[in-house]
Amino acid sequence: MLRRLTLALGAALIAATPAVAQDYPSRPITLVVPLQAGTASDLVARVVAQNITARTGKAIAIENVTGGGGGIGAQRVARAAADGYTIGAFNNGVHTILPATGMKLGFEPFTDFAPVTLLARFPSVLIVNPGLPANTLQELIALAKKEPGKLTYASVGVGSPQHIAMEQLKADAGIDMLHVPYRGGAQATQAVSTGEVNAFWIATSVALPFIQAKTVRALAVGDRVRTKTLRDVPTVDEAGVKGYEYMPTLALFAPKGTPPQVLTYLHREFTAALKDPEVIKRLEAAGLEAHSSTGEQLQASLSAEAKRMAPLVKKLGIGQNQ
Repeated sequence: MLRRLTLALGAALIAATPAVAQDYPSRPITLVVPLQAGTASDLVARVVAQNITARTGKAIAIENVTGGGGGIGAQRVARAAADGYTIGAFNNGVHTILPATGMKLGFEPFTDFAPVTLLARFPSVLIVNPGLPANTLQELIALAKKEPGKLTYASVGVGSPQHIAMEQLKADAGIDMLHVPYRGGAQATQAVSTGEVNAFWIATSVALPFIQAKTVRALAVGDRVRTKTLRDVPTVDEAGVKGYEYMPTLALFAPKGTPPQVLTYLHREFTAALKDPEVIKRLEAAGLEAHSSTGEQLQASLSAEAKRMAPLVKKLGIGQNQ
């Protein structure tokens, strides 16, 4: 009898498991973006979600959950049911920066999520208010050295990639600037344009309209090579701060315990979208680069980056007391 019961339970489990894949998704999927609408992360999520919905007829709704440098939105995903109906698009700082700050996150980045695929790389640009007497990065550095602690820079929160990027630039250039956190990249960019804050590292997709309208000035890009959309803007390395690099990424995650069949579906549909010429074109027009990967590759890459970032975050003194 015990043997029959065991076989029956086993058969029930086997029968139930394929049903997850066969039925999924039977209702709209919520894709959590831990940043404001209008950010580079939000743009990628919406472009890719629209492509998947158009191809499959399966709806994906974007939910913007701001705060904590991406940590609050990530926690929302970590605590969601592991059924594939709540997933998240996180920038690399969630895994590589936030854990090193000592902040209470409410989740473990490398154990509470199932990695699905890389989504995009974000060429970024350092912008300043055009009224600031600094037309080049070297002039900004000179101005900051002349008036230590007087100039201000924005970020989207303590421990966010933008925060780390500017703190690293400050350290490499030997300057002091005051950190002013904002709730999102669009808000911070607007603050630069109005002169509320002096400088900000931001994805070119967000900065481009402001640069084209000449309400902000682009001083340097963070990658080791110039970006296609800002060919006249030098890299930080070219501008004199040797060896500097800042290149954020965005990737897709599901809660831990999400069934393999669901993860396979998500990986297949999202990577198909990222290879679609129209998606690539739309992202490139905004200065973004579509990229995909396996879940294993994504986890390994973030793990290696986290090991590099931890001592840097500690060295820069970025933590709960800031």
